[in-house]
Amino acid sequence: MKAEEEVKEEHYIRRERRYGSFSRAVSIPVPVVADKAEAEFQDGILTLKLPKAEEVKPKAIKVKGK
Repeated sequence: MKAEEEVKEEHYIRRERRYGSFSRAVSIPVPVVADKAEAEFQDGILTLKLPKAEEVKPKAIKVKGK
């Protein structure tokens, strides 16, 4: 990733721009269903939707009283 920046002073102007590829890796602490993962990039914000795998989701058990 390269960067350029703009600074205006009395005797000079300096410009900076970011361009090029960028990558970042993050660890997910639980198993996810990769086939159902969704990603959206809008206004500089990356939103990820990663559904948990079934074996990780808590299961509800109905308890009957006597």
